[in-house]
Amino acid sequence: MLKIQFFLAVMLSVLMLSACQHQPEASTVQAASTDVVKPKHYRFEGSDVRDAGLGGKDFSLLGANQKTVHLRDFQGKVVVLVFGYTHCPDVCPTNLLTYADAINQIGEKAKQVQVLFITVDPQRDTPQVMSAYASAFNPDFIGLTVDKQHFGELNNVIDQYKIAVHKVAGRSSDEYLVDHSTGTYLLDKQGHTVVYEPHSQTATQLTHDIKQLLD
Repeated sequence: MLKIQFFLAVMLSVLMLSACQHQPEASTVQAASTDVVKPKHYRFEGSDVRDAGLGGKDFSLLGANQKTVHLRDFQGKVVVLVFGYTHCPDVCPTNLLTYADAINQIGEKAKQVQVLFITVDPQRDTPQVMSAYASAFNPDFIGLTVDKQHFGELNNVIDQYKIAVHKVAGRSSDEYLVDHSTGTYLLDKQGHTVVYEPHSQTATQLTHDIKQLLD
């Protein structure tokens, strides 16, 4: 009788120990499953390019008064990248005018958006020229270029965003056009390239996409 009581006592202890060990495992698994962060779902007017491997690196270019401007300077803002040049006859001014309209539509939250106009023609687009040109569309737009010693750095940025650039000879060395990709990019507040906007987008469509990244 004593042996049976002892055996039952041992078995009861084992079962209780097993129950105590199993309970934390269940709660751990449950906690882990609730901590999974799902990718945010967007409905863009432009193309979602989060998986295209565009950008992703910081860069350093020249702004007004030869001031060095880094992409990281705008962490916490939605960044718009517009590639072009000041002698562009139609595409570049149209892009900048459309973004200026979109910024006005966004309203108060426009302070959380930064438009960067990056030249593809550094030979003619000095920091002073770029600054005056970009700010003519909106005082907060920033024009970026490089000096002659750093053309390679600009080319790296152009390559990161897969911008096609082709110089078309004119009547003289100073009179030429530059064919280039006409689309623009939206970067989220963490600096990730998220949206490609074709040149045909309206200000309303751009506003729609920028607002999603602001929310």
